[in-house]
Amino acid sequence: MAKIHVNNSDYMEFIDDVATMMTEIAYKGDPFMVRKGLQFTQFSDEAQDYYNERYDEVETMLNRTLKVYSDE
Repeated sequence: MAKIHVNNSDYMEFIDDVATMMTEIAYKGDPFMVRKGLQFTQFSDEAQDYYNERYDEVETMLNRTLKVYSDE
């Protein structure tokens, strides 16, 4: 069986997209809070913890199931 090589940034972007989607679903589409005086939004502390757990979970599943490993 041929090995699959994935660009590290593409690999991380995929996992981020899935973890973000899972977090938005879990928090009913509004997991964000806006910091006063700043022009960006970020996850609330609770949503960030959830995201981090989902990111690790998705990364582990991807590696185990597809045997995809980044080499960059």
